[in-house]
Amino acid sequence: MLPQQITGALDQSELTRRHFALYFLIVLGHIFDGFDINMIGLVLPGIAHQFKLAPVAIGYLASSVFIGMLVGSVVIGTLADLIGRKRCLIFSVIFYGMTSLLAAFTWSYKSLLIIRMIEGFGLGAEVPLVFTYLSEFMPERRRGLLLASSVFFWQGASFVAALVAIYIVPHFTWRGMFVAGAIPAFILALVFLRLPESVRFLIARGRLAEAEDIARRLSTVAPETITAMEMPKAATNARLRDLLRGGYLKATLSVWIMQFCGGAVFVGLAVWLPSVFVRMGFPVVRSFLFTAAITGAGALGNIGAGLLLDRIGRRPTLAIFFLLGGLLMLAWGLAHSGTTIVMLGAITAFFGAGGAGGPLFTYTSEIYPTRFRGAGTGWAAGWQRIGGIVAPVLLGSLLTARAGAYLFFAAMATALLVGSLAMIILGTETRGKSLEQISAELGK
Repeated sequence: MLPQQITGALDQSELTRRHFALYFLIVLGHIFDGFDINMIGLVLPGIAHQFKLAPVAIGYLASSVFIGMLVGSVVIGTLADLIGRKRCLIFSVIFYGMTSLLAAFTWSYKSLLIIRMIEGFGLGAEVPLVFTYLSEFMPERRRGLLLASSVFFWQGASFVAALVAIYIVPHFTWRGMFVAGAIPAFILALVFLRLPESVRFLIARGRLAEAEDIARRLSTVAPETITAMEMPKAATNARLRDLLRGGYLKATLSVWIMQFCGGAVFVGLAVWLPSVFVRMGFPVVRSFLFTAAITGAGALGNIGAGLLLDRIGRRPTLAIFFLLGGLLMLAWGLAHSGTTIVMLGAITAFFGAGGAGGPLFTYTSEIYPTRFRGAGTGWAAGWQRIGGIVAPVLLGSLLTARAGAYLFFAAMATALLVGSLAMIILGTETRGKSLEQISAELGK
């Protein structure tokens, strides 16, 4: 059986219950990873009170996890191209589960800062691994929606975390939230043992019999019915220069800029929004409810944008969502009443967080070939982490300087508008193409 017949069977298959089972097992990883990352804004007020932290110190604590995530996404993403997607997924969830549990028992600001940074190594690996894995399994016609909508669960975990915090924080303090984030990770590791290895990874390693067996069990199309087409020439494992040469140069630059801008906005909101609401005079529990409503709308944005990805394309969808998110962010900064803040915040998050989440990672995981898809997606996620490192510290400095809430929103609006320009000027279109077709076009 030829490799292109095996991958063609996956691409041309109808969606089946096995596809959905695989999809939902994988998005469990998004849920628990998102819970651990996005709960930081909910526990920061309690941590700041216990350790008597200034806003800049709070910003460093919020950013610390993203330093670890930067390293984890690059290292584990690259490793996934060498030893497989499945093994790396299992390692990442066990690692962040153990370190989350350790964070609950930290005794000082410095110890929490260090543990949170180490925890980020596992958390940072999960998102690019999930997109790398799913992109290599899902049928071509539904790939955009399925990949983009998976981040609904990641961002939706913010909503879950906010609701959990309403009970956990008053009864068990901020430490209870870290325990709540750790326990599901160990269960998830056991669930991931049931996952098949990526078919495309197996093919790249010459394990055609295993790849064919998985494809036959998953696809509604028999591999032997696929007309064999010429495959792009295989190459060695990725080096950084592979991402920045030939047809990949512009695509990589577009992804890195958008990931940096999107990461800065998403993390900036996740970290500081509850604190900004408290500064505006809203009670802590009410600020949690506001945050839950706004982040929930952002999660729905992934589904809205995902529906457009397979209809109008990746390039226009991302450009429009980043643009509207930036313009709405400017308007949101002018809101004062609770109702207006929540309504405008929800619409802004729908476009801003929605576009910068699943749709962006869908595009990211599509543009690279199997031989360095893990590395390419990992490096792109690394730039998102850099945005997540810079944003909390910068925004914390603005709040310390009493710059006013509007400058907080204006800074994030600027980031989204830059992201839109990056896609318009540098982006490429991947709609309606197999991963191998995209690789052949960009690899010229």
